[in-house]
Amino acid sequence: MVSKINPKPKTLLAGVGHRFWRDRSAGPEFCDRLAKLEWPPHVTVADYSFGAIPMMYQLQDDGYHRALFVASEARGREPGTLRLYRADPELPKTVDVFQEYMNEAGSGVIAIELLLVIAKQFGALPAETWVLEIEPVEPNGPDGLTPEVQALYPKVETIARAFVQGELPAELVEEHAEFGLQRPFTPRKVEVRP
Repeated sequence: MVSKINPKPKTLLAGVGHRFWRDRSAGPEFCDRLAKLEWPPHVTVADYSFGAIPMMYQLQDDGYHRALFVASEARGREPGTLRLYRADPELPKTVDVFQEYMNEAGSGVIAIELLLVIAKQFGALPAETWVLEIEPVEPNGPDGLTPEVQALYPKVETIARAFVQGELPAELVEEHAEFGLQRPFTPRKVEVRP
C-alpha cells in the first residue's frame, strides 16, 4: 500500500547535517550518493548543510514546489531506524522566541528544525515538504557512518525515488509527527573532540 502525494515540478532532495560528525553526517553523505544517480530534469539533489539562514535564502531563490530533506537527529527512537513525516512546523509564538532560532542559526548550528521553522517564517518552505530522519547509532564520534546507518542507504534511495514519482510507502509515513520543536530553543550539548 502507498500513500499518494502530488507530484509537482521543481523538486529538491537535500541532505542536512554535520559533515565528519559520525552518524550526524548521514544527510549530506547520503545526498552525495543520490547526486551521482540519474534524476529527471525537474529534480535537484543538494547539500543543505550550510546553515539555516543561507538555506532559507536558497529555497526562496530556487522556488521549489516539493522537498525531501534527509537528516540524522537523535530523538530517542530505536538507533538505526528511519522516520518519514510531512514537515509543517509550528511557528514561534513570540518575536523573542523566533530571535532565539535566528541566533542559533546565525551561530552556525545546523539542525533540521531550525531550517524548517526559519524557512516557514519567511515563506520559503516548499508547499510539500517531507523529512526523512535517521536515528543515529553514534551521534558523535570518529568520522564515517556506523555500519547500521550505512546499511540504511538503499532504503533512503528507494524513498527518494518514490518521492520523485509522487508516492511514499504508507508504512513509513507518520501522520502527525512531532519532531522535537521544544521552545525556547535549547542549545545542544556538544562533545568537544580532542
